[in-house]
Amino acid sequence: ARTTDDAGSNLGMAEKSLHYWDPGKNKLVRGDKENNARLYHSSALILPDTSLVSAGGGAPGPVKNRNGQLFHPDYFYDTKQQKVDRSKITESPRNIRSGDSFFVFVDDTSRIVKVTATKSGSSSHTRNCDTRWLNLPFDIVDETTLRVTAKNRNIMIGGLWMMNLIDIHGVPSEAVLMGVDMAAI
Repeated sequence: ARTTDDAGSNLGMAEKSLHYWDPGKNKLVRGDKENNARLYHSSALILPDTSLVSAGGGAPGPVKNRNGQLFHPDYFYDTKQQKVDRSKITESPRNIRSGDSFFVFVDDTSRIVKVTATKSGSSSHTRNCDTRWLNLPFDIVDETTLRVTAKNRNIMIGGLWMMNLIDIHGVPSEAVLMGVDMAAI
């Protein structure tokens, strides 16, 4: 392991490659490289459309990146670089209670193999301070309805979450934003 005394501001040691977890391979995979070094005071977050934004970094030096980049994962496109058809959440609750079951309406339940929830991000100093990713238990009610069960409040903590459907090809839907234990229901 490398160590440094310069608090993440060493431009020569900056890692520009995206790293992501591939659950099918059960390993961390190195992806595309960014144009700019994202050092101290940078942010990287997943957006509801499942693209990733990486921004800022470098202050107090050696650079001050006042810019950002969007990364669109490979699953957005087919082999001809055309956008793939993604499952759609047509209706879902805006707020739920942890541990409760609720209904989600979708375009086609036959394609769905997972329902996931990702805690909306909060980042500082190149670290996402609030990341959680959960598989949520679900049952297929009919061709457009799922019954989903939230995890208990020790796991699915209160706050804003992004809920996605994962289809048979591993492609996520766009997320819906859902409050957990945030407001009276």
